[in-house]
Amino acid sequence: VAAAEFASQLAKMMDGDKEDVRAKCVVALAQMGVESEAGRIADLVNDSSPVISAAACQALGLMGEEGERRSGLIAAKMDDPQTRHAAIAALGQLGSSSCEPYIAGIASKGLTDSDSITRQAAAAAFSGVSAVALGPVMAQVVDLLGSDHVGVRCTAALALGYMGESALPHAAKLVELLSDTSEDMSEMHVQVGGVYRVLVTARRPKCAALVALGMIGAQGEARSCAKALEDDLYEVRLCALEALSNLGDAARAQSTEIAACLEDHTYFVRVKACQCIGTLRAEDIMTSLPELFEDKAPSVKIAALQALMESPRIAESFPSEVFKCMSDPVPLVKAAAVSVLGCMGDTGKCYASIIASMLNEQDVRLRCAACDALGKLGDHGAAFADEIELCLHSGVPELEEAASWALEHLNSAPGGGMMIENFEGEGGHAITSLEGE
Repeated sequence: VAAAEFASQLAKMMDGDKEDVRAKCVVALAQMGVESEAGRIADLVNDSSPVISAAACQALGLMGEEGERRSGLIAAKMDDPQTRHAAIAALGQLGSSSCEPYIAGIASKGLTDSDSITRQAAAAAFSGVSAVALGPVMAQVVDLLGSDHVGVRCTAALALGYMGESALPHAAKLVELLSDTSEDMSEMHVQVGGVYRVLVTARRPKCAALVALGMIGAQGEARSCAKALEDDLYEVRLCALEALSNLGDAARAQSTEIAACLEDHTYFVRVKACQCIGTLRAEDIMTSLPELFEDKAPSVKIAALQALMESPRIAESFPSEVFKCMSDPVPLVKAAAVSVLGCMGDTGKCYASIIASMLNEQDVRLRCAACDALGKLGDHGAAFADEIELCLHSGVPELEEAASWALEHLNSAPGGGMMIENFEGEGGHAITSLEGE
């Protein structure tokens, strides 16, 4: 009822005289799912104000079927540089079926736009587009890899990446970009004060090509990607690791080069190397991960712990090293250690009481990790069912969901006999990132 009341007020404000207010109301109505206003919003696509027109495109992109029925109206706004980004982004939001009829325009106008954000939206619009629809524009996109504009070369590479396996025949063209050391500096003016920084894949063709090779699954080029791990620029090394993360067995064959990045002087790269090892489940180099539990950067410790968790068999060989991380002053490091102990099976059961003590900590994410871990420890976890159940009444949705999942999982495990009902929780709660060092 309250939402309906606000929707009515917002609908009236769309007719106001303040452009910025009108634009925000248009988008807000779409975000609220007020489909009854779809017709009026569609009429605003052709408003004389590019701000209102762009807002209307953005809104229709959020309105599912209502937007899909008006995809042609949205696509027409690609002709105007002032509304091009909004139109392409809206089509991308609506999905590949809305992009396919207009993919030629997205390629010719979007990928070559002077604005990097518009180009990136155009590249992303190629995701999920069928091979049949890509056929007529594939050569055009490949040709853009040789554009005089550095930024266009970047987004052409990304567009091929978003095409997935359809672009595999052109992997060699992407490899050629690995020798391109240029950088697009045309938007340096927007970085004053560090407020905004153009993504490296939109600035450096080498980085864009590396990421694209990973996206299309070019396993035959894994060695070329691994060579980029020796680049002087940390951004290039990061993108090389990202590419290798997607190249499976071929990337695992480059494990020596990947392992060397665990000692990189840039902590971002050390984090990414851990993530790459975990994603690939490169067990031959996972035994090096515990060395990073002493790293100065908490993010590196967390990434190393999470990577080790990808192979419980290997993790079981390092219980004492993981246990030491439980004393780390950073709660998220503790939480990651708890999660690893929870995946160690019989070995982890020896630490059940210590894990249960984490339920009394203040940090919610640590308590969630403790619930999740105990839920995997069978009878040893069930011994602390009462403590877990207390979390059901914490008033913190995330923690209540974690506790609910743990109790349900314990109840359904072989030998579980707790009479616990009405749990709505779903799968585990892994720690994914640290927002500061």
